[in-house]
Amino acid sequence: MAEADRQVQRGIGLFNEGRYWEAHEALEEAWSGAAPAERFFLQSLVHCAAAWHHAAGGNFAGAVPQARRAARKLAGYLPEHDGLDTRALLRRLEEWEDAWRRRAAAPPATIGLKR
Repeated sequence: MAEADRQVQRGIGLFNEGRYWEAHEALEEAWSGAAPAERFFLQSLVHCAAAWHHAAGGNFAGAVPQARRAARKLAGYLPEHDGLDTRALLRRLEEWEDAWRRRAAAPPATIGLKR
């Protein structure tokens, strides 16, 4: 397994544990060395982590644009990419954004791998 793949899996694991800032950092590290075709995919995951970092601190105004950026970039990688159920993640992003716009609690924050 390549180092970038390990970083992505580590970042997703941190995200699923609710450690959004650490997830952001791990995913950004993977993004920085990614091939051009993977960059938007990885940026979408970075934006997910940034959105939840904002939302966890009550900054819904900061979370919403990050969720939108994540959804826009993730849309090019449907329905699945690199073992990740991108269609399910896109649905979650829409749910999270809707909740945050209403300043409400969002559904659980998880990113599901198919592997």
